[in-house]
Amino acid sequence: MQKVDTIFIVDDDATQSMMLQDYLSKFPAFTTYTYASAEEAIKNLDKNPQIVFLDYYFDKAENEAMNGLRALKKIKELKPKTEVVMFSGQDRIEVAVNSIKFGAFDYIVKSESAFHRSENVIFNIIRNMKLKRDASLYKILFYCFLVAFVITMTIIVVLVKNGTINDNTPGWL
Repeated sequence: MQKVDTIFIVDDDATQSMMLQDYLSKFPAFTTYTYASAEEAIKNLDKNPQIVFLDYYFDKAENEAMNGLRALKKIKELKPKTEVVMFSGQDRIEVAVNSIKFGAFDYIVKSESAFHRSENVIFNIIRNMKLKRDASLYKILFYCFLVAFVITMTIIVVLVKNGTINDNTPGWL
């Protein structure tokens, strides 16, 4: 995942979805899609969202409707690199802890500061993606250095055993 360009907003409260979508529209780099149910969002995961804002509790009349925690697990199963941010009116610590435990990047309680927090979370996700990319690059560089060091040491050992390098040889001659 190189950059964030697609964001899903999954909330059965149309007003809340539209307000978050409107708030995020000030960033033209992001394309946002809104969905009223987790099932609908999961069907559209082929749009490859990098971030999903997911409501915890859906007020559907259907007994089989997926709640936010089940949807989180399903999204992480299908798209493990997609970051999910639980965006809910549930202000209970156990809900937040369970969300994080099952792979949510963050948990935001719907309040007057929620939209500002959502902006901060997006930029934290972008920063986290960059850190992961950099760590991967450093890991590759470390292994390249390690291979070069092992090859150099092997050449030195072979030259010493062949007598090309010995105690009487001045320097590297």
